[in-house]
Amino acid sequence: MGAMESGSRCLVDAMVVIDGFRYGFWDPLIGGHAVAVVEEVREEATHYRAADGEKVPIDLQPDVDAGRVQVESATLQELRRVREAGGTKGLGKGESASLALVLAGQHRFCTADRPAVRAMKRLGVLERWVPLEDLLSTLDPPLPIPEAKYSRAGAEPK
Repeated sequence: MGAMESGSRCLVDAMVVIDGFRYGFWDPLIGGHAVAVVEEVREEATHYRAADGEKVPIDLQPDVDAGRVQVESATLQELRRVREAGGTKGLGKGESASLALVLAGQHRFCTADRPAVRAMKRLGVLERWVPLEDLLSTLDPPLPIPEAKYSRAGAEPK
């Protein structure tokens, strides 16, 4: 079994989207894996800063329209369940909504956000965490991670 179980979508957080566009791995990532974002991540990932400081807009709509990326929404019940389990402390809306879907059991989650990974451990769903390193290394051809924070060692809870 690779980084992705068959049929399971992998949610990605806003930094994966933003850095995917900034570093150019977004198209290979969504071409090689079943990727989803929660609505909150789509709202957060609006632009990135190019090397020269220029603000470059991100538009996920063409990928959504083409079926390359799915947009998911956590229900109020799922959000409440993860909040009551103590899984959202210190997390942004995108990570919280993503964790709600992970806790509900139908997704894996790619994030380099250490508090989010720690929350997954606390919630007993750490096995559903997928470091970006795992996703990029299983592409054909494999891609290197753009920053050390995306390695398993870089984000794994100590």
